[in-house]
Amino acid sequence: MDKFVIIDGNNLMYRAFYALPQLSNFDGEISNAVFGFANMLVKCINEIKPKYIAVCFDVAKKNFRHDKFADYKGTRKPTPDELKSQFPIAKEMLKKMNIQVVEKEGLEADDLMGCLSRQFDTENIIVSADRDTFQLINSNTSVCFPKKGITETINLGLNNLKEFYGVEPSQVIDLKSLMGDASDNIPGVSGIGEKTALNLIGKYGTLDNVYEHIEEISGKQKINLINCKEQAYMSKYLATIVVDEKLDYKLSDFEYTYPFGSDVKELFKHYQFNSLLKRDEIFDNTIVTQKQEVPIIIVDNDDKLQDLIDVLEKSKEIAIYMDRETTNIFAGSEYKICTGQDLLSTGVNFEYLLKLLKPILEAKEIKKIVFDAKALKHFLKGMDIKLNSVEFDCLIARYLINSIAKSNVTLTDVMVENGFETEAFGYALCEIKDKYYAKLEKMDLFRLYYDIELPLMELLFDMEIQGFKVDRVELEELEVKYRQEITKLEKDIYDCAGTKFNIFSPKQLGEVLFDKFNLNIPSNKKKSTNIEILNEIEDRHPIVPLIIRYRTITKLYNTYILGFLNLLDNKDKIHTLFNQTLTSTGRLSSSEPNLQNIPIRTEEGRNLRKLFVPSSENGMIVSADYSQIELRLLASFSCDEKLISAFNNGEDIHARTASEIFGVPLSDVTPELRRQAKAINFGIVYGISDFGLSQNIGITRKEASNYIKLYFERYPNIETYMKSNVEYCRKFGYIKTIFGRIRPIPEINSSNYNIRTFGERAAMNMPLQGSASDIIKLAMVKIFDEFNKKQLKSKIIVQVHDELVVDCYPGEMEMVKDILRRNMENVVDLSVKLSVNIECGKTWFDAK
Repeated sequence: MDKFVIIDGNNLMYRAFYALPQLSNFDGEISNAVFGFANMLVKCINEIKPKYIAVCFDVAKKNFRHDKFADYKGTRKPTPDELKSQFPIAKEMLKKMNIQVVEKEGLEADDLMGCLSRQFDTENIIVSADRDTFQLINSNTSVCFPKKGITETINLGLNNLKEFYGVEPSQVIDLKSLMGDASDNIPGVSGIGEKTALNLIGKYGTLDNVYEHIEEISGKQKINLINCKEQAYMSKYLATIVVDEKLDYKLSDFEYTYPFGSDVKELFKHYQFNSLLKRDEIFDNTIVTQKQEVPIIIVDNDDKLQDLIDVLEKSKEIAIYMDRETTNIFAGSEYKICTGQDLLSTGVNFEYLLKLLKPILEAKEIKKIVFDAKALKHFLKGMDIKLNSVEFDCLIARYLINSIAKSNVTLTDVMVENGFETEAFGYALCEIKDKYYAKLEKMDLFRLYYDIELPLMELLFDMEIQGFKVDRVELEELEVKYRQEITKLEKDIYDCAGTKFNIFSPKQLGEVLFDKFNLNIPSNKKKSTNIEILNEIEDRHPIVPLIIRYRTITKLYNTYILGFLNLLDNKDKIHTLFNQTLTSTGRLSSSEPNLQNIPIRTEEGRNLRKLFVPSSENGMIVSADYSQIELRLLASFSCDEKLISAFNNGEDIHARTASEIFGVPLSDVTPELRRQAKAINFGIVYGISDFGLSQNIGITRKEASNYIKLYFERYPNIETYMKSNVEYCRKFGYIKTIFGRIRPIPEINSSNYNIRTFGERAAMNMPLQGSASDIIKLAMVKIFDEFNKKQLKSKIIVQVHDELVVDCYPGEMEMVKDILRRNMENVVDLSVKLSVNIECGKTWFDAK
């Protein structure tokens, strides 16, 4: 007998959705349910090997059960939008697999499965996690039931259902009649749950027999059965799956194609189901994907290598991928010639190849298409080659197209994203460039790409090469000082504790604090050795401040002092790396070491900046810092006249806000009121909640809520602006900056409250933080360009969010200050004047 797999589409999509983390492809399309569903489908095909498959779905309309009981399924929550959007994808996938989708108005998926299981002379295997389907089990029908997750299943039939569930298939409906089904809002009998229902059916066999022997039942159970008799029989009607309606299908309609064809493979590529793509056995490998014919040069001797060089020299544009292990080139659009393999794998000498490529890579008239231009420039610089005329960096373009996509990617990853299986990286780069170029144009991102991000890459490369000089003598003295203090602190802590223990072990430290010394913590807090708890119990025992100090000093010592010492080059410089394609807001980040993260709220943290000095004798460090740029943007974007006026008149914006909210004259604003107003101003920028504000400034949640309400009453345009950002993002799924940078925020439409409110805060903040990032990046590009045109020796060496740091050469101070102020303050035309604070000093610390 041929096998017929009948799948509960709705049930398994729901199960996959909640079993797997939220997955999305490069375009931000959520697909975790489809991915899980596809995996379950492949498992069924491979293990059961059916000849026929049907996938049944509900039609989102009321049916005959609602006519009987209006509240049928009335307690179900709406399908989350993140899942709802995946049903069309699943059905598209099934169509490409040539698997029949079965839907019919008036019947639920359960009914369709029931009818199909009785319509044909086949061995039926129903795949569902819905126990209602157990009633369909007979000599020709079994249920493949997921026990755990989405892949561990048990096959249930006449021989083992009772052992598994406690009843025979014919008794499932009677069981449901008594216990009801909360998921479908089937009431059953009040006070009778699954255990009692199983006992009753086990003893009496059927619902009818339960009522025929009602006098044998006593107590509350009897009363409930009598009072709910009509309800019990209604529940039986609701729980009974339709099996006798003939559906308009022939058995041949359920034949399918396996292994899957190229359409399925392309769909899996689009949604980046990479683990499925790696399973060659599920695809028909006789199908050849049509690809553009590209002439290939196989370089296996010096003459052919020279032929390739001749082509490259004539090219207007080339794509190149290169490192110490791989070199692959595509000669641009007018020649369409690529190397058929890694040049180095054919035995071409690397140094000889570089000698031939050097004039081509340095030629300004030949445009270059690359992946991660900054890294390639560093690599080639080490070979004494200057890479000129980078026209397109696929890594930067990819980042602008989707700023929340996985950031730590290789070209191979990006090729997989875009459906390339070839090892001809150069050819793939050119094709990916065309695709990304079209997307940048469609998304109106050309200005951001060509005016800001691509030229910024050149500056960041220069900054990384330049580095930041460190006073090695001071650093080494600080290392000795910190090491000695750590040794003394350890001794003091052990003496205080009366024993040696691992100070970094939460368990051992907790035993000392809470078991040995019986230190009490606040009643609403759990026992912990985190810094929040330690600060609260600091005055309860002399050991606690010692531990706090020990933690502070060891972190500075290990992260910064030793970190800096290990990274110094032979000129006593640290060369941090600036990450251009990492953050979703467009901000730069730095690493190895992270100079943006040097703590500045503690004296020791601030003192670390004293280590950084000019690279030239008699030089100076210059710091140019935007003043309250995000608040100025908020005033300008919201068109709030009070804020605009306050900024343009040079008022103290925090004092002004304190005056507005607390209802006092400006002259009566105390430092404490100003502090609270400052927290409110910056909190509003980040979409802060009343709880967050209460924690920040130490007031009650009710007071914080009132302050936020007062703030929006005084600045109504700001509330309107923030709400409009949220609504725009909710409608389109993304938000933009002043220069059109796009941040997708899928969280904003989540059915989960915490995730949704995170999305709302991100929608409020992104246009401000992201626009501030765009502005300082554009200013950096303009300053770099002017420094070069005027042939200054001064260099931009660090960017920390709103601050630029310049290593100023002797004699160039006034010119550097003028270039910084003029470009930073006039980089964009706003209704609020941008303001820059510029300071200088012999160290980075002195320049603040």
